[in-house]
Amino acid sequence: MAIYDITAPPLEPVSLDYAKVFLRVDNDDEDVLIGDLIRAAREQVETLINSALISRARRMTSARLSGSSVFLNHGEVKEITGARLIGGAADIEIPLSALSINLRCQPPLVRVKDRPSFQSYAAEADTLEIDFIAGFGDSADDVPMPLRQAVLLLLAQSYEYRGQANPPPTVPMMVDALLMPYRRVRL
Repeated sequence: MAIYDITAPPLEPVSLDYAKVFLRVDNDDEDVLIGDLIRAAREQVETLINSALISRARRMTSARLSGSSVFLNHGEVKEITGARLIGGAADIEIPLSALSINLRCQPPLVRVKDRPSFQSYAAEADTLEIDFIAGFGDSADDVPMPLRQAVLLLLAQSYEYRGQANPPPTVPMMVDALLMPYRRVRL
């Protein structure tokens, strides 16, 4: 299963100006670098918590079609916008009305209502794609402060180790502590 962006986030959870104050950078010489480090830190936080910070369109692809349901291993899903089967000569759109969608379940559950499996829509299909909207909100203020703080700490670590031959150490303990309440564990 893979999850990726259909559209890029319209903004980052931490602005360039705020990041420069946090890093104590007074000039504009490294603005591009700092912007790239903000994006990388946001992506790392999103990967660690399996969730988008800023709301945007995302897509999940799965090659597991044997069952009638699939869990979207992703947090903060607001809406399912489409589902399709791909493979061979098939490119079959599954109507949303044919799906039972439970966004209150964590992780969210998508199930075929009246058929034994997803593959019953197209026998030659080998991939299921589900499009959805996910994120805490449309602005940086919608992202919880601990997650923005984690982005800043990862940014500071990357900025400190820039240009060095040795990569930065693992994720700092403080970042792990900030992310812990936002991680979802399935039992």
